[in-house]
Amino acid sequence: MSFEEVYNRLNDEQKQAVDAIDGPLLVLAGPGTGKTHLLSARVANILRLTDTRPENILCLTFTDAAALNMRERLGTMIGEASYDVNINTYHSFAADIIRSYPD
Repeated sequence: MSFEEVYNRLNDEQKQAVDAIDGPLLVLAGPGTGKTHLLSARVANILRLTDTRPENILCLTFTDAAALNMRERLGTMIGEASYDVNINTYHSFAADIIRSYPD
């Protein structure tokens, strides 16, 4: 599904979050409300509208399944560049930092 198709399916509040491309954004919503969908669209929008490089974006999730889901959704919107976006679980990201900086 292209970015435009995804964007057109969002409600007004979700579109507002996707359009907020500067700075951090906090999304508070329950399970199954479309957070992964929204955040994937926000990443795609940032990459579309700015000169931000995919490898400079970090997405953190709680589960491996959510990280895989985000990568797949992002891949349908931006293609191969989705593999350059850092999508990790909190645990795997922390483990990478500890491995890189053991002291």
